[in-house]
Formats: sequence, structure tokens, C-alpha cells
Amino acid sequence: MKKVEKYIPKEYSQDKVLDILMKFRPPLIIALVAIMVSTIGYMLISKVDLLKAFYMTILTVTTIGYGEMWDMGVKDRLFNIAVMTLGVGTVMGYSIAVLINIVTSGEVKEIVRFRKMVSDISALKKHYIILGMTDYVKFLVKEFERKGIPFVIVSDGESFDAFVKELDVKYFLKLDPSCENSILLANPESAVGAIVACDDDYKNLAVTLTVKKVASKLNIKNFFIFSVVNSISFKDKLFDVGADYVEAVPEITSKRLAFLAENPPVFGCKSIFEEILFGERDFIGIEEFVVQPGSKVAGKTLKELNLKEKFRASVIAIRRTDGEIIYLPDEDEKLMEGDLIAVVVSKKLVEKIRKAFLTVGIFSRRDVLKKLLKERENGLG
Repeated sequence: MKKVEKYIPKEYSQDKVLDILMKFRPPLIIALVAIMVSTIGYMLISKVDLLKAFYMTILTVTTIGYGEMWDMGVKDRLFNIAVMTLGVGTVMGYSIAVLINIVTSGEVKEIVRFRKMVSDISALKKHYIILGMTDYVKFLVKEFERKGIPFVIVSDGESFDAFVKELDVKYFLKLDPSCENSILLANPESAVGAIVACDDDYKNLAVTLTVKKVASKLNIKNFFIFSVVNSISFKDKLFDVGADYVEAVPEITSKRLAFLAENPPVFGCKSIFEEILFGERDFIGIEEFVVQPGSKVAGKTLKELNLKEKFRASVIAIRRTDGEIIYLPDEDEKLMEGDLIAVVVSKKLVEKIRKAFLTVGIFSRRDVLKKLLKERENGLG
């Protein structure tokens, strides 16, 4: 927490907590003065020692009232009435009013919530930082939660509170996503990358530029920046300011509609491809793997790999290091170091094939990412 304390906004800082606590200073001073005056008064009027006078003052001011500690005359009782009035009406009443005002204002509760959130986010690893709040972010959040991908949302939109409540978002910061400190509080050093998805393309430019600046300032290697634009004309601009990948909403929508138009529901049900590519039920997946240098399978054919028999999987494409892509390769096609292979496999068997591939020097995207993040953590990346 000490590491990020300097990035926390003033309204949530330790100084703000002290400012709130300082509101108790006036009633505290009044209480001390009242106790001192009452104690001295009892000593002078009732002619008692300091301990008895102080004890009687506390009993009276706090309205505990165990009765009179000595025989009191008219002067003593009149003074006692004054002390009770002072204690209940001024000291207790004023103090309680100040306390109620602080509690009902919600300041302390919000500060505690924010600081705990920052502390929890500081402990995250391999998460994504989502910057912005749009309708498609809502669907992205649902997909991330379904797939178990950790994330933090940073946004200062007017409806952000309702947004995080509706989706039950665990980690979020209600801050300006274009501010460096906001990104720094989202723990970028332990994150995989950032997803910029504001509803305004000019803000997407500003946020992407800020993320790139933060990553460069902290010297974070292998930090991926994904940006979403509403207008295709902004796509190149986002690449220019540092985005690694840019997706335009019109392009996504048009491609999806073109796919649906090409595969209309003439059979009375969804296209199987539609279900595989866009459905929520993960039965089949297309996983990508890369053949590492020195891999045991380098130089061997797909037939020798025997994926169909072992995992009921098929290689549907191979990308060579020179950029050549071989679609639906024959079984006699040989694998080479650096080849990127696309494999269609049941989701149930993905982990099994991944572990088997690791033993022969074929890494999945997840394995490569894990390696890159480990290198970053060790200062090697």
C-alpha cells in the first residue's frame, strides 16, 4: 500500500482521514475544558480533594449518576445542575451531533472502501485493466467472468456505480481513465495488459497514449494494449499512439452480419459455426501453439504427431516463420521450429493436449504468456 500511496487522490488520502478526525477536536477541547472547570468548581465549592472532585465530574457529565458522594448543600446542588446541563447539553450533545454528521455523510466509509479496493488490486496478478465503460464492456465483463479472467475496471462515468453494481464487479476504481495515477493504482506492473474502451474516440486516443506512457515510464515489458474504436478513421491513430491491437466496432458488427447473411437460419436453428465461434457453450475451441526451438517434433510430420487418435484433435492451419500459411495441411506436412499451429480440439481436452505438447517443446499462447510475465517479474523481459 505504501508503494501506491502517492497515487491515491486527495479525497481518499491519509490526510483526508486526519481532516475528518480533526472534526472531533472542538468537542474534545470543550469536553476537557468542561471537565477541568467542573473539577475545580467541586473542589472550591464543596471543599473536596482532587480525586473526589474529578470522579464526581465524570459521573455527572456522562450522566452515569451513582448518587451524591458527599453531603451537598444548596450551592453544591446548584453547581451540580450546571455541570449536568453542561455535560448533557453541550459536551455529549455536541459530540454526538459531530459523530452522527461524519457517519451519515459516508466519507469515512467511502475512504475505507476505496483504500481496501486499492490494496486488493495491488495483490492481483495476470489481470487486465479495462479503461472505460460502454455497452460492449458490459459483455466483455461477462465473458471475462465466465472464462475466469481477472480484471479491473477504471472509469468515471456518471452511471459507473450502477454499472459495477449490476454486474457485481469485484475490482473497480471510479477514477478518470486518462489520468496516469488512475492507471498506476490498477497495478499495471502485474497486469497482462490494458483494454481501452471509452465511448469517445478522442478519449480512447488520450487513454491509450497515457497507458503507453505509464508502461514506458515503469519499463514494463510485454505489456499489451488493446483499443476499441467507434470510427474506423481512428484505427491508424490508435496504432500511432501505442496500441498493439485495435478493433473497430463497425468492422466487428459488419463481419458478424456478413457471416449471418452468408449462413442464414434456413435449417430452423443457429449455424454450427455460429455456435462454435460466438456461442457461450464452450464445447470446441481453436487453440494456437508454437513449435519451440529444439522441439522434439521439429522435422516430424502431422501423421507422426497422431493428434486425432490421442486427443481427437486436428491441425487446421500452420503459419511458417516467413508468414506463409498452410490451410488444412496434409498428414505428411512436416512441422518446423517457429511454426504456429492452429488446432481444433474439444474444450475438455485442451488442458490435456497442452500438457502433452509442453513435454515435446510445443507451447500454447498461455504458456508463452506465462513465460513472458515470469521474465518481466525477474527483470529479464
